[in-house]
Amino acid sequence: MWTRSKLKEAAKAALHRNYWKIMLVSMILVLLGCETGGLTFHKTTYQTDSEEGVREMKSGSLPTGKRSIVTVRRHADSGKTTVETIGGGEFETDEVEISFLDGMFIGFVTIIIFVIIFAVVLAIILVVDIFLLNPFSVGGKRFMIKSVEDVAQVKEIAFAFDHSYKNIVKVMFQMDLRIFLWTLLFIIPGIIKMYEYYMVPYILTENPDMDYRAALQMSREMMDGNKWKTFVLGLSFILWDILGALTLGIVEVLYVQPYRCLTFAALYCQLRNTRVMNHMEVPAYGQGGVNAPYDMNGQYEAYGNANAQYGMNGQYGAGVNQNMQYGGQYDVNGNNDGQQW
Repeated sequence: MWTRSKLKEAAKAALHRNYWKIMLVSMILVLLGCETGGLTFHKTTYQTDSEEGVREMKSGSLPTGKRSIVTVRRHADSGKTTVETIGGGEFETDEVEISFLDGMFIGFVTIIIFVIIFAVVLAIILVVDIFLLNPFSVGGKRFMIKSVEDVAQVKEIAFAFDHSYKNIVKVMFQMDLRIFLWTLLFIIPGIIKMYEYYMVPYILTENPDMDYRAALQMSREMMDGNKWKTFVLGLSFILWDILGALTLGIVEVLYVQPYRCLTFAALYCQLRNTRVMNHMEVPAYGQGGVNAPYDMNGQYEAYGNANAQYGMNGQYGAGVNQNMQYGGQYDVNGNNDGQQW
């Protein structure tokens, strides 16, 4: 049974052991948007000066401190419009009358253009998220897991691009799709599914070839009875987040975010070890057949293939001449090379 205090102790020990590398990787993940973080910058204002009969529209801000990039003024008395450019120059134009049908057509075309631009931008964001950010997220979690267990190298963040990249992309997409669809049902079911599939990227760090159905099922089993506790674990960092906000994000970047990532990596290690100790079987969804090897540490063989270390069919194997290991060599049929566990 895990506790928040034990997980945080493990995270602090890892942070002390490998601080600068962990902080660097955490910063990279935040900048990529793989973890909590992000900035928004846009402001549009509308002002009306009743004394001069002028309507202004201001959009955007310059880094030099100027109030606006372009100002458009329409004079109520003359019916003319004055346009000020960035350089300070201006020109006037007469008011143009547009018929109702022309206005409808222009509005329709504007909406179509807006929808197309929005769709293109959304598609680009989704492509970047699916093919770039998700693999980086898996690599970042692998780095944190290895940091908790020992000392990790920064190169681990690129793990997904060198190990079953296509399958990792597929599994993460399947996970995101299910969470999104469940979110459409009044949000709450989506939050529940998010915690249900919380361990999927962590599972992929050690099992990049695992079929998406097996990964989802394994995460559900690992999070069974742990969803609420994981939610509370996240809430336990709220005071740290407030401190990070008060320091303009400095504490968040230098300490809070690495600390949080390591804590959840420690949670995965605890759930994984508990699962192995309980001799829980790996879901039998093999990629390309039922004999594909999948397990928590890349050591278990589905349906008890030869030389597997923990067979799916049966306690320690399901066939003849299979050398099974679990804490020591154990031969199912008592062959000469088998040692009684």
